[in-house]
Amino acid sequence: MSLIGVSMLEMRQIIEQACLPDRCEVSCTDGNSLTIRLGQGQSLEEGVTLTGVSLQNLNSCRDLVNLVGQLHALRNTHSLPLKAIA
Repeated sequence: MSLIGVSMLEMRQIIEQACLPDRCEVSCTDGNSLTIRLGQGQSLEEGVTLTGVSLQNLNSCRDLVNLVGQLHALRNTHSLPLKAIA
């Protein structure tokens, strides 16, 4: 993970809390990249899925803010789940 001293659990919490009040789920099954689902309100059905977000590209808080902004922009322009690489 590129953010030195930040565990995967902390990274998940930071991203999920930054997306509040919308529901967000962050997972990292391979230890290298994130899969993030962002819904509308408490439902994930009307949201987007962003896959392949490399942990090496998350080096600062600014990178996390940009990621959350990208998630919201994707969700606002698409009504169906999609695949994208950040």
